[in-house]
Amino acid sequence: MSIDIRVKVASFCRELEDGTLEQLVRAAGQIAVYEQARTSLETGTIDEALESDLDALNAAVEDSTGRGFYPSGLRIYTPLPGAADGHGARVWGCPWEACTGRGRVKAGQNTPICAATGKPLTPKAIVE
Repeated sequence: MSIDIRVKVASFCRELEDGTLEQLVRAAGQIAVYEQARTSLETGTIDEALESDLDALNAAVEDSTGRGFYPSGLRIYTPLPGAADGHGARVWGCPWEACTGRGRVKAGQNTPICAATGKPLTPKAIVE
């Protein structure tokens, strides 16, 4: 199964928030690859080199924990708790379309910040 680069980027970005991924890849001797992937995202360089780095990091995490950070092929989108049903729903998304998004926009919610770039995410329509 092929995973879209935007899904890989979103999976990586979700793992940046608490430092666990950095600890795992450091222990696996992959910290240079991790830093290179972060630099690529910070500069907006979404290319085959980034995809290769993300694949290597996912493999390192899988070797360490038995499960990588990419979603499985059987995983489907599930709305976050408190999400409204119906049409016109929106998600927070990457401002430069490198990532698939972070979750439902809720009324009054502060704008989340991209863990990779430090830039604010933008609300987008859900593409089904």
